[in-house]
Amino acid sequence: MALHGAPAPPRLRTIASEMETFLNDIQAEQGLSGNTITSYRCDLRTAAGVVDKPLETITTLDIQSFLDSRNEQPGTTNRRIASLGRFFRWAVARGYCLYNPLEQIAGRYHTEHRPQPIVSEAERRALDIAIAACSQPYRLIFTLLREIGVRTDEVLNLNVGDVILEAGREVLLVQDTKSGNKRMVALTPDAMPRSLRGLRSWMRDLGPSPASDAPLFCSSRGKRASYDTLHRRWVQVCRAAHLIDVVEGKEQPRYTLHHLRHTAAAELIAFYPEQVVRRILGHRDPRSTRRYADIVRKGAANPAPANNLPAQRREQQAS
Repeated sequence: MALHGAPAPPRLRTIASEMETFLNDIQAEQGLSGNTITSYRCDLRTAAGVVDKPLETITTLDIQSFLDSRNEQPGTTNRRIASLGRFFRWAVARGYCLYNPLEQIAGRYHTEHRPQPIVSEAERRALDIAIAACSQPYRLIFTLLREIGVRTDEVLNLNVGDVILEAGREVLLVQDTKSGNKRMVALTPDAMPRSLRGLRSWMRDLGPSPASDAPLFCSSRGKRASYDTLHRRWVQVCRAAHLIDVVEGKEQPRYTLHHLRHTAAAELIAFYPEQVVRRILGHRDPRSTRRYADIVRKGAANPAPANNLPAQRREQQAS
């Protein structure tokens, strides 16, 4: 029997017990879409049903055994790896465990997955015109996605201090959504002129001394711009570019935001060596970058148009 006044035993923190706190934190801090939060919750709940141990005792072998037991498609496995990796980075930052067991687990490569850049020059031009007509900050956000190829969450999570525009040292410090580390993306006037001009103008408009940890892009309410609002603006861009299709009686954009990443990557690989493009895109697996090089070497031999794919395969967030 415990003595009167004895301290309570320490709380056992598990994936299940900390899941909702984690989801609330990342949604409040990063403005993630409802669909993204739902996806995280599904992955964490599935893992919690198998790996029911205190966080500080969960090992890489535990996570690897869980993933192997699922026998799922590579895309699903990679999504679970990303979700769990983000959760454990959060747990380490809070002191709930000493290390991230996902750091030693590599994603799975799907040989059938191919990049889907926008191959029509007329459609690319129509999108560029529609993007240029957007109001800020969405014009600049779409420009960064279109010209640099960073991921949507990476752009939305940028802070003021992540933009460095010293002459000859113009870079973005991008928080990689897959690894959690920051990578340096050099901004060059030859390959990324619209992004560089747009960022210079945007930083001037922010005033002489904005807080470095303030969100770079905010909504009209002063909060970090969210994916949901960005997607609504994207629908407007596609409508202005006449790139809206009717599928089963419903209007939907012909391309997703992630097609901008594929398109930028295909253009960058024709401009820079593979290893440079790999750093820009944040690919851990060099084969991911090489797929774009293969397209260019084949003369961009008309890969299957992205709008011919089923809708659920368009948003290929794994690459």
